[in-house]
Amino acid sequence: MNVQSNHVEVEPRRPWMECPQLPDDSDDDPGLAFIYNLDQLIVTEQRDGLHDIIGNEGIAYTIFNSAGQKVFLAVLNKKFRNFNIKIFNNYGNEVINVEKPFTWWTNKVLVWAPPGNFVGSVQERSKCILNKYTVRNQEGTKILKIRSEGFGRYVYKVYLVSTRYAIGVVREQSPSGYIRKTKNFGVSFPAEMNVYDKAVLLGACFLIGLYKY
Repeated sequence: MNVQSNHVEVEPRRPWMECPQLPDDSDDDPGLAFIYNLDQLIVTEQRDGLHDIIGNEGIAYTIFNSAGQKVFLAVLNKKFRNFNIKIFNNYGNEVINVEKPFTWWTNKVLVWAPPGNFVGSVQERSKCILNKYTVRNQEGTKILKIRSEGFGRYVYKVYLVSTRYAIGVVREQSPSGYIRKTKNFGVSFPAEMNVYDKAVLLGACFLIGLYKY
């Protein structure tokens, strides 16, 4: 595999988000506790000091919440039209894996959270001006739709299958104090959404952000 490495400025000063406590009756994996209460994730191509400790070569990303606190780190290894993204918590444990298999005609990612536990997929359904994506859960049931909002605009609304009302958005994020001059994109969703569906939408964020931005 062709391994790529970036040399983005290391930004070690941003604080980590405090990991929330999952409810006692929760069946969610504790590795996803960080996103249990969140309604937004911002992905920026930025290296953190923990990337060196993790030891994975590849393109480094830091994932923030809306308050600018670090939630996850990610490492992208890409070859031609396929890629793999390993997503780590602040302990250096891999909590989400996003895989884009090689295909000539279809843009699709498969998501595991944690690795070994398949939770869903995202597949591009239309390559016209208004790109469309289908989100399926681990059983293959269609649960969400993602649709671009206009030619030349990096704004993709997220819809429930059964309604025409948007519940979230995948979009380019504006630079701020903690996101410098780097490629960055984000996804929003209801805070009460199932954490596994949130993990799949993070995979959609990478699929759209890497190929449409």
